[in-house]
Amino acid sequence: MSKNTKRQKKLEDMMGSSSTKKRKENNDHTSTGSKQNAVDTSTTSTTVKKVSENDLDVLKQFDLDMTFGPCTGIPRIDRYERALRHDLNPPIRVLELIDLYPNDRQVTHCIWHDYTL
Repeated sequence: MSKNTKRQKKLEDMMGSSSTKKRKENNDHTSTGSKQNAVDTSTTSTTVKKVSENDLDVLKQFDLDMTFGPCTGIPRIDRYERALRHDLNPPIRVLELIDLYPNDRQVTHCIWHDYTL
């Protein structure tokens, strides 16, 4: 018995021999059956939301307003929550933008290098 056959036999013993057969049957079925559920990636486009200049200005104003404390070395959400805890009434639009663009570092972190308004 070869090394691969021993591994496959061991896997079948651990997982049950039917799991390998089912996987093989499913692969055979999809290759010969209809592919109605398949997603055509050539027509599917990924839409990346771009932050508007007005929204970036709102974030910059929030960053530069020392009423809410320092912004260096802290994510905006932490700074926003800190301002809420201290009843400083930070702009709700900042939280909306953070929720709208959770993976955009330009929105979630203070990254201003030019501190002129």
